[in-house]
Amino acid sequence: MRHAVRWPVLVWEAPPMGVRPLFTRSTMTGLSLRRPTLAEPLVLEVRKRPQGLTSPVPGITLGRTPDNDIVVEDPTVSRVHATFSEEKHTGVWYVADDGSHNGTWHNGTLLIPGRPTPLFDRASLRFGDVLATFVDFSAFNQFILDWLARHSRGARATPHVTEGGLTRGG
Repeated sequence: MRHAVRWPVLVWEAPPMGVRPLFTRSTMTGLSLRRPTLAEPLVLEVRKRPQGLTSPVPGITLGRTPDNDIVVEDPTVSRVHATFSEEKHTGVWYVADDGSHNGTWHNGTLLIPGRPTPLFDRASLRFGDVLATFVDFSAFNQFILDWLARHSRGARATPHVTEGGLTRGG
């Protein structure tokens, strides 16, 4: 099983059964939410969208509205929640909170808005109540194998990525 990935990804997994959300404040109404299940996480590519669809903000934006590069349909995620950027000389990726209401968390630490924080493979991120893992593109195949080993008890769903960003396991 090989997965061609050319960008880092965020793997958004459903919280374990019985875990309650931390945040309840939301300004979103009337949208049908695309959410991960225990058997099928959502995989989001960390990259700019095609020309003409990109946000005017530098970097790669993550938020709830369709004008973001990475769209996360969750009521606890702000319209423009966070921005990702890559340092071209070192290849190190960074995330910065964009002044979101419910905060951006990196490995359990609340980020100061506007201050980029370096990301390394399998960093734990939280945007509001959305828990995600940052996976470097070079480590994605190993991440899939590890994920399958942890979830081999039940369904045979596999997370995967296709061109265009947000995808479901299949």
